[in-house]
Parts: sequence; structure tokens; C-alpha cells
Amino acid sequence: MGPSRTELMQFKVTAYEKKVIEDFVRKRGDTVSEYVRSAVIMDMVLEGEVKAMKIVVDTIGRKAVQLLNKRAKRLEKLGAEATDS
Repeated sequence: MGPSRTELMQFKVTAYEKKVIEDFVRKRGDTVSEYVRSAVIMDMVLEGEVKAMKIVVDTIGRKAVQLLNKRAKRLEKLGAEATDS
């Protein structure tokens, strides 16, 4: 798990912009916070901001480890089921 997010950032949007953003993130299965945070950080990466690149690398690294752990557990379970047969 990554660092806890305790800081709050706010910005204003029109009612229509809010609806468009909420509808979009709902389809993706994200939260507005996750989507806006990733969009802002990705924009910073595209602008060449090294600190933003580090955030992306750290996040991808954590997610990759989580996915590999899930896969390993699944393989262990399959192995156990095969030996039980």
C-alpha cells in the first residue's frame, strides 16, 4: 500500500463538467479522485516533470507487485488443487 493521502485539493467545475467527469469515471470503475489525480500527474509527466515521473514509477511498481502476489496465490491454489486430486 502506498502513502496515505491526507491532503485535500479542491477546484470548481460547471454542473455539466461535473456530470461528464462523474459519468466517465463511473464507466471506468474509478473514483473522481483517482481519475483527476492520475490525469494531473500524467499531464505533468508529459511536460517532463521528473517528480511526477517518480510518482508514476512508484505507483506502477506497487501495482505490479500486488498483481504478481495475486497471481502467485492463484497458482499456489491451483497447485494445491492438483495435488489433492
